[in-house]
Amino acid sequence: MKVSMRIASLVLAFFVLIGIGSPAANAAGGRRSLGIAFVDASALRLRSSPSTTSTTLDYAYDNEVVVLLEKAGAWYKVNYNLQTGYMHSSYLDVTTRENAELGYGRVNGSKVNIRSGPSTGYSVVSQAGLGDKAYIIGINNQWFKVIYGNTIGYIRSDYLDLTEIPYENRDSAKKPLFFIGGKSTGIAPSASALNGSTGSGTGSNSVRQQVIATAKQYIGVPYVWGGSSPSGFDCSGLVQYAFNRHGITLPRTTKQQWTVGTEISKSALQPGDLVFFANTYTSGISHVGIYVGDNQFIHASSSKGVIISSLSNSYWASHYYGARQIL
Repeated sequence: MKVSMRIASLVLAFFVLIGIGSPAANAAGGRRSLGIAFVDASALRLRSSPSTTSTTLDYAYDNEVVVLLEKAGAWYKVNYNLQTGYMHSSYLDVTTRENAELGYGRVNGSKVNIRSGPSTGYSVVSQAGLGDKAYIIGINNQWFKVIYGNTIGYIRSDYLDLTEIPYENRDSAKKPLFFIGGKSTGIAPSASALNGSTGSGTGSNSVRQQVIATAKQYIGVPYVWGGSSPSGFDCSGLVQYAFNRHGITLPRTTKQQWTVGTEISKSALQPGDLVFFANTYTSGISHVGIYVGDNQFIHASSSKGVIISSLSNSYWASHYYGARQIL
């Protein structure tokens, strides 16, 4: 009896020691993500269970990104905008390796290795602590590609909890810097770009300059009341179109666009900021353009179509209302 009790005590002590000695990273709370998918439908239901009769939790829209958690027959369990539910696979373009800007994730283990490639066979380039943040820029066979500190590397997806709505989805208040729909915006991923030196700057590769370049393509296009396509623009239609081409969703009307972003002074204007004018044809805010630098802005003029004008012009100077920074 005494021998049996001693053996039982030794076994218990052994398992306790194993529990104490196990690294916290091996106890990650999440599950590995299978990959991502882009929605291929005008409005795809996120359901509470894998059935067409289950409750609709939300709708995802064309080209929005979802994170795949597991396969369930003809359905996928997904994370869509931080909500967990099910989507039918027929309406998802699925990939296990893709660039995707999912925003910041939170590390859920201690001493979690960040590697140079997407497997444990690659070298460790950094190590993250419990609660640290890493910026997700892609997925590769169940590993997230991240910017962590000054390093770009890979962290196994079950060690990183999603904390933000993917930046390219319409419900996000933030804008993608590096990728839209898996394709590059022209900005190479880097820690310096993430920290603002490129994405919000004025260099030739910045999103600001890309928006301006898009708007300039349509110089000479006629003004059309309510127009929002290359066949004809009104002022807010041109602004909305140019930003939307780079994954940045803006409201449709001039007054609505005034509510987006941050109000800035005229002296703080940077290329890509929006400039607003009042009392041009009706009372209140009634005209908008995109500042291009050198005291000039591009806009859809009701008399001349898409043109570049000077803020120093007496008419525009007298009607200037304010500016807002979107990027």
